[in-house]
Amino acid sequence: MNFPKSPRPSSPHSPSSPSSSPSYIPPHRTQLHPRMISLYTSSSTHTNPNPHKPHTAKCLLYFFAFLFFTAPFIFYLFSTALQIHSNPKFADSRPASFALALRAGPDALRLSVFHFLGPGLGLLAAAHSAAAAPGFAAPPDALRGAVAELVRFAKGKVPRKEWKNTVVRLAASEELEELGTEEAEKVLECCRQALKVSGFLFKDEWARVVSGEEQGIFSWVAVNYALGNLGREPQETTGIVELGGASLQVTSAKLNKDLAHSLRTIRLSGVTYNLYTWSLPQLGQVPFSFF
Repeated sequence: MNFPKSPRPSSPHSPSSPSSSPSYIPPHRTQLHPRMISLYTSSSTHTNPNPHKPHTAKCLLYFFAFLFFTAPFIFYLFSTALQIHSNPKFADSRPASFALALRAGPDALRLSVFHFLGPGLGLLAAAHSAAAAPGFAAPPDALRGAVAELVRFAKGKVPRKEWKNTVVRLAASEELEELGTEEAEKVLECCRQALKVSGFLFKDEWARVVSGEEQGIFSWVAVNYALGNLGREPQETTGIVELGGASLQVTSAKLNKDLAHSLRTIRLSGVTYNLYTWSLPQLGQVPFSFF
């Protein structure tokens, strides 16, 4: 008689009870049904829907921390720069960088407009010149018109904001004194009235007659400035001989003061120059034109 076999109790290590075994090994993909593979894949891909979220949060944290610590420093720099910019101590206090020189002769007036990059005898950036007729030998109205013409020329070369700081000086040659003291003063006063309303910086004493010695000194300074000699030792400068309209000037720098009666002392670029200047009247271009 055959009795049915009773079922064998399952062993704790039997593979038939995977859930109760602590050493359960999951099946390989090749052992699963295709439908189970798709379910397994979809469940594994949705376990972490946003893997970059912690990294983004960390970057935002660093950004706000950087902004918190650097914003006060940037504000401090900006406020300091603003205070320095508005402080009058740091304002541009340079003197006028333009200068006007008006030379009055018997036949014409000549104007030179100088633009310097620095104060005093700084670097000459540009120079413009113009002439207008007649000269101081003409009637006052004609002379006043010639001065006004040169003023218009200067205003075209000097920026409007610099007009009130631009010095204008008038130097009349020695020939003006030949007209007599009273007539010479009338000519100078006519020029002064025209320059007072020019808009440039002018004083009455800046219009006068210059002597032959002064003309020689001015020419010496101009020549040595153009040659780059100013600031050097006196023996390294250049002497000049200028043939003017009514006289001839000779000027040179001396190391001693032997010729005190014809010596002028000037100081330029930190160096003192003892200039010997000699004016020889009646040896200019006009007297020789009659021969």
